[in-house]
Amino acid sequence: MRILLLYISICFSFFPAFAQKRKIEIVHTDLMVGDRQVRKLYGNVEFKHQDMRMFCDSAYFYVKDNKFEAYNNVKIINNDVTITSDTLYYSSQTNIAKFRGKIKMVNKDVTLTTNYLDYNAKENIGSYFNNGKIVDKENTLTSKIGRYTVNDNMLFFKNNVVLKNKDYVIYTDTLKYQTVTKVAYFHGPTRIVSKENLLYTENGWYNTQTNIAQFFKKSYINSKAQFVYGDSLYYNRNTDIGKAFKNVIIKDTVEQLFLYGQKGFYDGKADYVYVTNKILLIKAFKKDSLYLHADSIFSIRLPINKAKPDSATYQIVKAYHKARFYKSDVQGVCDSLLYNSLDSVIHLHIRPIIWSDQNQISGKSISLRLVNNVIEQIDIDADAFLIAQDDSTQFNQMKGKKLRGYIKNNELYKVEISQNGETIYYLRDDSDLVGINKAVCNNIDAYIHNGKVQKIVFKSKPSGTLYPPHEISGSATQLDNFKWLEHIRPQNHKDIYKWKE
Repeated sequence: MRILLLYISICFSFFPAFAQKRKIEIVHTDLMVGDRQVRKLYGNVEFKHQDMRMFCDSAYFYVKDNKFEAYNNVKIINNDVTITSDTLYYSSQTNIAKFRGKIKMVNKDVTLTTNYLDYNAKENIGSYFNNGKIVDKENTLTSKIGRYTVNDNMLFFKNNVVLKNKDYVIYTDTLKYQTVTKVAYFHGPTRIVSKENLLYTENGWYNTQTNIAQFFKKSYINSKAQFVYGDSLYYNRNTDIGKAFKNVIIKDTVEQLFLYGQKGFYDGKADYVYVTNKILLIKAFKKDSLYLHADSIFSIRLPINKAKPDSATYQIVKAYHKARFYKSDVQGVCDSLLYNSLDSVIHLHIRPIIWSDQNQISGKSISLRLVNNVIEQIDIDADAFLIAQDDSTQFNQMKGKKLRGYIKNNELYKVEISQNGETIYYLRDDSDLVGINKAVCNNIDAYIHNGKVQKIVFKSKPSGTLYPPHEISGSATQLDNFKWLEHIRPQNHKDIYKWKE
């Protein structure tokens, strides 16, 4: 684009020759009639003015005013610039040259075609209107209006501007180009489309020498399934790296992920995004959405088949430090979180806790398995602990090395404890407390309905005691490492921003 726009400025640079008020010479004509004021020239007409030569089939030459009107097969040659048109009107009094009809301006490898081309020699401004097309070896630019302000070194294109080259196509309403700095400015809806991505802005600039862009209004980058939005966007086409600032939004249309923050980083070659500052991640599910907050979040897409980088991909999303999430049926906190779309599992690390109805589940790490975009399974491989609130002061408890929980219709309905299982269970006859069962069993299953434990099944020989309610109380009703942490539980999607300990 830089080469094309530079050539355009060269094309227009021949015009100042018109500004000279020296006499126009009649070099040749087959027939000339008239007087000292007006002369009519017919057949193979040739004028000369400074270094410019002009040819046409016929012309009117106004001697005193030093102006002419040229008709049919008009051709002007000035150094490397050649212009052909149907008619030309020029007056040294107004310093305006007007080309009309089928106009073609050629400067080496650059060609401008239009039907209306004016040059104001007094103000040093050349312009076309009612559509123009500029072509070089690599680029094609079309617009309804084009203007070159020589004194300001500024090219201006407006209305239906399209610039095409082998790397990208620019569609915009207004394009300005500074021929000295080689910077293009966009004012209005602008799309820069390439096979790698789509850039959109309504106000910004593009440095055609460095391939660096800065956008300021309603801007975004779209690469494959990802969109990166920001009040301010920086983009380097050479490295395919972008940066977003203020009101950053990153959308993944395949995974239905929406990531919000104040600072964002995008690497198109690595298919990687990173967001920090006031983060909100929304993962859309069938019936509702999961809302997550953390100090920083990044996402990367990787090929499923590493030998074929352009094949199908999967996504990894990581949230670091003080992660909290809320979903209507499950809530959680942890220090870091990872989501892998290849196996559809969310992994929670470092003091993770999740809640579902009256149930609190904790462990060394927790995995939430998704099936068809719905959480259906919970897995813990070490230090599993389930606490289910029986009433305001009493809690059913299960612990062991491993835990697997099953979810159906957004409700936890079964929990399996395996290896070194322990339990404290409050037995009730309807609402009346019958006793408290404290037992040890290697494998235990708990069945849950409406958020409450309804039945516990000991799958191997248990050892334990059933205590009358009045014979056991206080710490005896709590398994080792019991901690009821309802106070740090996210209560709604706005509560995820408050870290609690």
